[in-house]
Amino acid sequence: MEKFVKVLMYVYRDNDGKKEFFVLHRKKGDVVVLTGHVGDHFINETLEQAAKREIKEELGVEPKNLVNLNISINVNMQERGKDIISIENAFLIEIPNKDIHFLEGDERHKWYSLKELSGVLTYSNQKEPLSKIKEILK
Repeated sequence: MEKFVKVLMYVYRDNDGKKEFFVLHRKKGDVVVLTGHVGDHFINETLEQAAKREIKEELGVEPKNLVNLNISINVNMQERGKDIISIENAFLIEIPNKDIHFLEGDERHKWYSLKELSGVLTYSNQKEPLSKIKEILK
């Protein structure tokens, strides 16, 4: 069984007092927040370092603020006949309010309010941290 450690990134910007969350609409039809692997090429990389690096790689910006939600979600899946466990660690990440694009592919993206996220995200594990995010952003 393969095991991966990932960061699950709830990326938002403050647009004139309105918080908007960055979400990918992938070609295969699912709607997701950004994720990234921890330590693939960086030995001893912390979760926080991985989240910052991934935001820079995927969106081309430095985070303004990064909060570890201290939520770790185990996702079991099968890929090419192999059992895989993905341990996803959730982060709330504020970025500057400017026009950005996903740099690692040609996936479409949209901005959603926090209230809209639970209705648009495809996977239940990505909906799980939303209540904690609501508490933090009150």
